[in-house]
Amino acid sequence: MASRSRSDEAYVIDLCDRILGLKAHRQWRFPFLLGDPGRSGRRARLPVDAYYPELGLVMEYHERQHDEPVPFFDRRITAAGIPRGEHRRIYDERWLTVLRSDRLPSSSGRC
Repeated sequence: MASRSRSDEAYVIDLCDRILGLKAHRQWRFPFLLGDPGRSGRRARLPVDAYYPELGLVMEYHERQHDEPVPFFDRRITAAGIPRGEHRRIYDERWLTVLRSDRLPSSSGRC
């Protein structure tokens, strides 16, 4: 598997950096975008693919596994006890709901 720095996601964010003339904070974690509680009750901060604080803009790159079943990604059961594909859909919806409620413009790209 290619490293994150050589991924399609990195390529697209690099293009956005060039177009915007800014450098995104990659895998940025906001204190208000939280995952489900684990066994200890702790909730991990969920990363966003790119954040441009100067613009208040968040970008999420959606690869295939965000829109269709992909056995390689979906075969695992998460700590929450649900299949990874279902968990991803829940988190994708949470991502949009939370970021929009905090009035941050967001963009998600699908490939």
